[in-house]
Amino acid sequence: MTQPTLPWQPGDLVLAADGHLWVRAYPEDVEKGWPWAHSAETVGAGSGAVEEDYPVRPLTLLVRDGRAVGGTVVAE
Repeated sequence: MTQPTLPWQPGDLVLAADGHLWVRAYPEDVEKGWPWAHSAETVGAGSGAVEEDYPVRPLTLLVRDGRAVGGTVVAE
């Protein structure tokens, strides 16, 4: 089931539709246009490495605040 859009939070771990994992970056990186970091490069919120639309949608939110959230599909 698809849930409504959730506001992304630093450190959110998501699974992209193409099977890659991404981590939401810090707000200062989001403001610069680099909101996502590849999870192989960082753990938790890090410096963003790609633009907002780069991770293949839909995204499935896996971890928020260090806790598994049950794989919420986020339609943006």
